[in-house]
Amino acid sequence: MSTPLTVARPPANQGIAWMKTGWAWFKLAPVPWMGMTAVAFLALTGIGMLPVVGGYIVELMSPFMVAAFMSASRAAEQGQPVSYLHLGAGFRPEARIRLIIMGAVYLAGILLVDMIMRQMGGESFEQMAQLAQAPKDITPEQARMIMSQALPAMLTGLVLMTPLVMATWFAPALILFDRFSASNGMWWSLWACAVNWRPVFVYSLWLGLIAVVAMLIPFGLGLLVLLPWIMTSTYAAYRSMFVPPEPVSHLA
Repeated sequence: MSTPLTVARPPANQGIAWMKTGWAWFKLAPVPWMGMTAVAFLALTGIGMLPVVGGYIVELMSPFMVAAFMSASRAAEQGQPVSYLHLGAGFRPEARIRLIIMGAVYLAGILLVDMIMRQMGGESFEQMAQLAQAPKDITPEQARMIMSQALPAMLTGLVLMTPLVMATWFAPALILFDRFSASNGMWWSLWACAVNWRPVFVYSLWLGLIAVVAMLIPFGLGLLVLLPWIMTSTYAAYRSMFVPPEPVSHLA
């Protein structure tokens, strides 16, 4: 049975508070956080190298990775150690089937969006790859033509991916901690993001700026900090948005 919850409506500046809270939890144990991130990244990279099915399995497993970091974030919140044992949190009997279902829905959504983009963009995506690899071999006029063909497809893909990301943002936490079904978890996640679009927008804006800086740090060290920070701040957002309903007082 799922936990009764209601969706709070925090103000826009709460998006910054999520970032600050997530950073505070990361600072409590930076080495374990970075170690967990490195192990998860290496595992997903290895799985992704499997021929044909590797990429699909990675997408199916992504909710399990998020659940692992949600479990570690809860431990940090409660003053408990952050360890590699949290990587198995999503495989608990009460959560694993629901997370697999969620991963399958997410994978199906990605494949559908990719198909729509390729139908709209045609050969422009292959031409964009050629442009990136050998820009000197393409004239400015050809480059503008390629971009004009690919841009509408890319914008359409962005519009279609946004609700999918919103639906899967908090769903692993709702499944793991509150025993939501995959469908209810994704619906509540989508609804919470929609009604709280102001703090979500502020959070996403700051996160995007920080991500640009992290990408510039060599050897992937910036990502080893950024990725767990994203997860801890996501947990902070989850704790801020999903709260128990207020008890109803019965008047005599």
